[in-house]
Amino acid sequence: MKKNELFSNSKDDLKKMNLLIKFHNPSWLALNKIQIHKLFTALLFLLLTLSCFSLSAQNYGDPSLLQKNKKKEIISIGAGAGVLTFQGDVGKGSQVGDYSYIRSAFSISLEKYLNRNLSVSLNVLKGKIARDEKSSDNIPKLNFESPITQIAISGTFLMQGKKEQFLIPFITAGIGFFMFNPHADLLDKNGNTYYYWGDGSTRNMPETPLNIFYAYNIDRDYKYETRLGTSSEFPHNAMVVPVSYGIKLKLTSRCDANLGFSYHFTFTDYLDYVKSKANDKYFFTYASCTWHIFKKVKTEEDKNPTVNFASIDKSDADGDGIPDLDDLCPYNPKGVLVDSKGCPIDSDNDGVPDYSDKEPHSKSGAQVNTDGIELTKEKLAELKKENITVASHSDAFSDQFNKKPSAEFLKEIAAMEIEARKNPANTSANKPIPSNLKISDWNKDGFISPEEITKTIEAFFDGSIDFSAEQIHKIIDFFFEQ
Repeated sequence: MKKNELFSNSKDDLKKMNLLIKFHNPSWLALNKIQIHKLFTALLFLLLTLSCFSLSAQNYGDPSLLQKNKKKEIISIGAGAGVLTFQGDVGKGSQVGDYSYIRSAFSISLEKYLNRNLSVSLNVLKGKIARDEKSSDNIPKLNFESPITQIAISGTFLMQGKKEQFLIPFITAGIGFFMFNPHADLLDKNGNTYYYWGDGSTRNMPETPLNIFYAYNIDRDYKYETRLGTSSEFPHNAMVVPVSYGIKLKLTSRCDANLGFSYHFTFTDYLDYVKSKANDKYFFTYASCTWHIFKKVKTEEDKNPTVNFASIDKSDADGDGIPDLDDLCPYNPKGVLVDSKGCPIDSDNDGVPDYSDKEPHSKSGAQVNTDGIELTKEKLAELKKENITVASHSDAFSDQFNKKPSAEFLKEIAAMEIEARKNPANTSANKPIPSNLKISDWNKDGFISPEEITKTIEAFFDGSIDFSAEQIHKIIDFFFEQ
C-alpha cells in the first residue's frame, strides 16, 4: 500500500514550503531531532565507557557481594521497564526524531546460567509502538499506534573473566514471536475526518478552491480509534529476532541491575499498515533488575561435619543430671533417683534397683529373683515346679546372681534335687552329658551327682578348672534334666 492510499488528500494546491509549526505530542518526550541525537549519543557513550572500565577493572567491587562457591544458582528472575520506538515506513525521513514518539513497555524474564559466560532466557515484552508524521513532513501525515506482546528465547554472552567484576558488559541474541494490532487517529472527537492542507493546517474538508471559504481548522485528539487492516488482510503476528547490548551491575550476590538497548528485527512490514520493500523494526531502551535464586551445595565439610565435642561433653541422654561421659548407667527411665555414677539407687544391694524392687529391703547377701524378692527354699521349690530354672536362669534370677552365683546357693539347689530324687516318681532315664560339661563328671560314671556339682563349683571359684559362670548354670540345668 502506498502512503497516499491511507488518507484521502487533495494535493492540487500543495505548496512547497519549509515551515516548522508547533504541534501537540502526547508521548512522554517531545524533543527535536538534535536533542534526541544528543541524548542517544550520550547513552551510547555511557554504555561503552562502562564496558571499557569493567573490562579493565576485573576486581572492582566487593567480592563478598558476589556469588559464593558454596551456592549453586537454580534460576534468575528479571523484571524491567523502558520505552519502545518504531522504525519503519511511517515517519521515514522525518525531521522529528524517533524518540519523540516513545511508548512505555515492561519486560519479565527467566534466566538460567550455563556457565560463567553463557546463559539462556525466556523473555516476555509488552508495550506499544507509535509514529506520527508532523507538519514539516510529507503529506498525508500518516500516524499509527499498535500494542506489542512478544515472547522470545535468547542466549546471552557475558564479557567477564575468571575474576569477579562489578560491571559486566553483555550481548544477547534470540528468536521469538510477537502479536500486534495497528490503529490510526483518523477522526477527531466529533467524528470529523482530518484533512491536511498545504499551509500546514488541519481542517474538516479537503483542500479545494471552494472549500477555502467553508472549511475550518480542527485539532487532532490523538486517540487511535480506527483499526488498520484485518486478520484476513494480513496476519497480526510474526517472528522477531531481538539483539541486545547492555551493562550488568552486580549489586549483591543475589541482585543485578541492567541497562541496555534491544533492537528487534521483525518478519513483517505491516506494523504501520504501510507496505514497502523492507520489514519494520522497533527499539527497546530499558533498565531492569535480576534476582538470582540459589540452593546450597553440600561440601566435604557438610558431608563430614565437625564433631562438637563441647556439646557431647554436656549431653545427658536420660536427663538424670549426670553427663553421659560420666554416667555408668546412661539409659535410666525418666525420674529415677541415681547415685553419683548415674546408676539407680539400690538400697539393699541385691542387684535390683529400688524403682523395680518389689522387696527393697531384702537381707544382706540374700539371693533374689528379677523382682528383688528373696529366693527361699519355698520359692525355689515353686520355681522348680514351674520349670523356670530349667528354662532360663537369666529370666528367673537377678543380674547380680547371674554375674557371680553363690556357691552356698547352688549347694542348696543341689540338696533340694537330692531330696526330690528320693521320690522314685521324680527319677528318669539318664541323658548323655554334653561335651562342654563332661569335666564335671569327676568319677566318669556318666552321671553328675550333687557332690560333683559342689566340687565343680569350688573348683570354679578357686580357679583350678577352666570354667565359666554360664557353664555352672548349665550344669545345674542338666542336673535337673538327667
